Formats: sequence, structure tokens, C-alpha cells
Amino acid sequence: MKVTIRTIAQLAGVSVPTVSRVLNSPELVKQETRQRVFDVMEEHDYFPDERARGLRSNNARIIGVITPRIRDFFFGLLYQGIYDAATAAGLQVLTFDADLDEGRLLEGLTTLKRQQCDGIIFSSAFVGDVYAQHIKRLGIPVVLALTESDSRDLPAYKVDDVNAAFDAVAYLVARGHRKIGMISGPVTDPIAGSSRLEGYERALAHYQLSCSPEQVAYGNFRYEHGRMAMDQLFEARERTGITAVFCASDEMALGAMRCVYDHGLSVPEDISIIGFDNISVSDMVTPKLTTIAQPFEQIGYEAVQSLLTAFRRQGKHLVSETCYLQHRIIVRETVRGITYDSS
Repeated sequence: MKVTIRTIAQLAGVSVPTVSRVLNSPELVKQETRQRVFDVMEEHDYFPDERARGLRSNNARIIGVITPRIRDFFFGLLYQGIYDAATAAGLQVLTFDADLDEGRLLEGLTTLKRQQCDGIIFSSAFVGDVYAQHIKRLGIPVVLALTESDSRDLPAYKVDDVNAAFDAVAYLVARGHRKIGMISGPVTDPIAGSSRLEGYERALAHYQLSCSPEQVAYGNFRYEHGRMAMDQLFEARERTGITAVFCASDEMALGAMRCVYDHGLSVPEDISIIGFDNISVSDMVTPKLTTIAQPFEQIGYEAVQSLLTAFRRQGKHLVSETCYLQHRIIVRETVRGITYDSS
């Protein structure tokens, strides 16, 4: 049976004009009604052709980009890589900000499909079964950036977070540190949380260094979480004797630095700190933050190239696995060398 706008209206229990308003002026429709119509459309794979509404110009292809939070420092760098590659290929780019809401991430996939995107770049959120099933129903190429899928059956571009975290700790060890703490992301986050914690623990085990629960505090990658987590590490410092801290994000590293100063101490004289991401502000603070750099622009570029390959091969990707891009240690001013006896 061919599904039409009238079919959707009947199944959603609304009028045809209401469905039309949902499609053209959704702000005029109550949230509950709007969501009911969207749910029916998704259930029946009904995606009206938006080309006639002027989303396309000169038949240019459109790619969509879904980000968990567009205000994140790193997204501007990722988007620059996407935009440059898309512009060079004559593609239009639409973005969807999920604002850290899992439901909106799913809604973003449906929305961009409804707006006739030819492919989608899905960034940051780990793709488990729920997302994977949703993506499969879309019927268009989806590429992952800064994340990967549980089943590893989607092309994905990111750094190897475990090895990157290992290298961060190894750098601290090379600078003489033997008591190393960590401010980790949530262990429920398999992308930047548990993976970076695993790299930290592997490094301590490799160098036969102590790894007690008191050496690790947890946050949600944000500045304030880093400050609070550093407070926890200070409470246990007399027992752990930590001289350096690896932070799972630059934002948390900046918060940790603020906490050190609030305690009347300084970085790196009293405690060394290394971050993760290399966001722009890490080079603007005093002292400048030593960190692990992710190649955000290159990741965005490679994601677009993957979509272009899929377009040429009518939806079939050359690569349907995670491609790890190279991370780098950016040495600045927040890690000092110490002798073993001073640790």
C-alpha cells in the first residue's frame, strides 16, 4: 500500500492540513500532536519530498550533520573540516543540534531524512542497537565521526582513545611522574569515558605503577566537573601522593587547573596536568595546556569523503569499519619534569 499524507493523517488521528502544518510550519502545531505525526511517519517510512519546497538548488546533494551539542568547543573544528570538504564537492550541509538529548539524536536522523539529505554524518554519541536500527531504516548512507558503532558495521572516523590515553600517561611517566591521577569521563560512555580510563589503567599497569580507586575521579567532560573532580583528588592526595593528573577532556583539565589555583597552588610547579582534545582555548590560557590533539578537521574531511564514495557506489561504502586517525601530543606548559625521588 502506498503511504500518502492522507494515510499519515488517518493513522495519527489528525486532519490532512495538520500533517501539512507539521511538515511546513511545525512551530504552529502542539508538541504532542507533532510528535504523534512524526512517530507515524517514521513507523511507515514516510518521508515527503522536500526538493519541491526549495531545499535543493541546482540538484545539489545535501548532507546532514548531527551533533550532540553544537556549543561544544570541538564541534567548530569538526564542522570546518566537513564544510570545507563539502563545499569543494558542491554539497550543501544541514546541521541538527541534539543538545545532549538522546531522543533528539534519534529525531535528528528522521528530520534530516525528511529534509531529503542524501547522507548523514553522525557525531559523538555511541551507536548501540537503538541507533543502529534507526539508521538502517533510513536507507541512506550514514558515516560516524568521533564515535563508532557497537557492531562495527558503519564507516567511522576517530582516534584510538585507548592508545591516546595510554600515550598521555606515558608522556607523564617520561617526565618523571610515578604517582598519576586521572579525571575520567563517565564509565557508561564507551567512546570517551571507559576507553580513556582503560588506556590510563593499561599504562599504569605497563609501567608497574600504583592504580588505586582514590587516584581517579569522574566528571562529564565539562569545566565545572573538572574543578569538582580535582577537589576529590586533593582530598586523597596525602594518601595517593599524585604529582600529575591526566584529564579525559580539555574542559575538565581547565577546571582542574582552576581548582589547583583555588587551593593556593600552581600548575605545573605543584601538580602537572595534561588534557585531551586540543580545543582552541587550551592554547589561550595561562599556563598553556599540554594535551592530546584529535585531528577534528581531518576527521570531518574523511567523513565527507566516505559519503562521496557511497554516493558514487550507490550507497555501498568501501569501508564499513572504524578508521583510526593519528592523535598527537601537544607539548605546552602544564607538565614539568621531576626526579623520581621528588614523587
